[in-house]
Amino acid sequence: MRRKASRLEVTLIVSAVVFILLALVSFILLLLFDRMFLNLLAKNLVLQPGSPLFDNWLKPSVPILFKVYLLNLTNADEVLAGGRPYFREVGPFVYRETRDRYDVDFLNDVSPRMMRYKHRIFYHFQPDLSFANPEVVKITTPDLYYLGLLAESMTFLDENRAPFITLTAEQVMWGYYPSLLLEWSGKKVGLFSTHNGTNVNEFLVDVGAENIQDIGKIYEVDGKKKLKIWDHDEANMINGTDGSLAPPGMEVGSMVTFHVPDICRSSTLYANDKKPTINRKDIEVVVFSGAPADPTDPLAEWRSRMFCKTKSGCPPKGLVALAPCLSSKGVNMPMFLSQPSFIGADPQISGAFDGLPTPDPEKHVTTVHIEPTTGFLLEAFKRVQFNVYMNNTTENFKNMKGPFYFPIGWLEETAIADKKSLDEIYNRILLPRKRMPIILSVVSAIATMIAVTILLSLAICVRSRTRSRRSKRNATVSPAIPTTTSISSKDEVDVKASPTSAALHWNTEPVVEADPLLTSRTKTHNLETFVA
Repeated sequence: MRRKASRLEVTLIVSAVVFILLALVSFILLLLFDRMFLNLLAKNLVLQPGSPLFDNWLKPSVPILFKVYLLNLTNADEVLAGGRPYFREVGPFVYRETRDRYDVDFLNDVSPRMMRYKHRIFYHFQPDLSFANPEVVKITTPDLYYLGLLAESMTFLDENRAPFITLTAEQVMWGYYPSLLLEWSGKKVGLFSTHNGTNVNEFLVDVGAENIQDIGKIYEVDGKKKLKIWDHDEANMINGTDGSLAPPGMEVGSMVTFHVPDICRSSTLYANDKKPTINRKDIEVVVFSGAPADPTDPLAEWRSRMFCKTKSGCPPKGLVALAPCLSSKGVNMPMFLSQPSFIGADPQISGAFDGLPTPDPEKHVTTVHIEPTTGFLLEAFKRVQFNVYMNNTTENFKNMKGPFYFPIGWLEETAIADKKSLDEIYNRILLPRKRMPIILSVVSAIATMIAVTILLSLAICVRSRTRSRRSKRNATVSPAIPTTTSISSKDEVDVKASPTSAALHWNTEPVVEADPLLTSRTKTHNLETFVA
């Protein structure tokens, strides 16, 4: 019995130690899991050949749509005579983007490790998603060619042109030849005349190997480490990524910076909110927009004012001057960017026009939705309106009111991750991060409960055995001494020949075989019988 009890106690002790260690290991892993997970994730997010992120970055699986809405001026003659401009929105004209990243070269012998590549975009018309065929829709709009001549004080080259022109939507967007000279040189005039597969930019970026927070960081654009366009050194710096990548760990209050070669500047977006993705509600993204959380933040204000030119000053609130960037590319055009319907701009600008779409932040504000754990851009809604400055200082339209920041149209560039892509991200990354802490917590709790139960069982077992030993020790009495042996040895009486030996044997036999717990009275009676 003692051996069985000893084996049971050893088994309980070993089991308790095992479950205590399991509880401790689970608890320690629970404390360290998030850091370990993020470190492992960072290694897998590095841009390198063969990695899932690199393959998807090289050829994005998320469909990108390019939608254009043009503003048709319905009363051009009245405007020239001093009337208020009235517009009618026409669109969308929808195109599917194909982003081509090619000539990729990894520079592994430098620190940090970098990658050089070229980038261009092709646009494919989507008739089933579009308002109409852009080749047949007529649009009356400001004549960009004439306004360009006006900006260069070269209107004498074409004195009979008016400031407005009627073109097809296709010509407004993708350009036309306004003169034989430009046709001979192959230069079109249009909003996106240099974009469809012809505008190639070369980038040198960080692959994120040394610091994942630097993934996609641009070091050079077209061989230049900084620009020479703006009056402030900080404005000429090339900051941020190309917009396709962002570092992990983004939260509300974070900032993300993108460099946009088309406007020759870097743009900062601010995280102000969180919301679920469109195609899967259990994946949450951080919402970035151009509005800082604190409008009075002097740094946020400086990020806009540093792009002001000393000669021309700052544009009105809500407008971005595009002319300095165009001038660096050999184009003189008083172009300004804004949000559609002049959201966030000086109310006097939009107050000069009739017929503009009602401003709607859900439809007209640029937002980027980033998954915080991975830094993946799951949804993006880029909305930009193109405006041209028109003054009435020219003889041809001296009766026109003004000056105007005349809207031409606006674009919406959308990228929305589909259900399949979201499922893969959730199952491979987000779900394990959610489940493992729960599993470790449950394992730690169960192991702790089992260990405590085993220790209690061990304590009960030991206590029970101790009580049993004490009970036996207290209750046990020495066995009775046989009468014959006692008398023979002490009184030296020979009972073998005695006539009373039979009687003595009969009286003493019960004493010898009886229970040891005989009373003292019984013992005395037998002794008296022997003496008699």
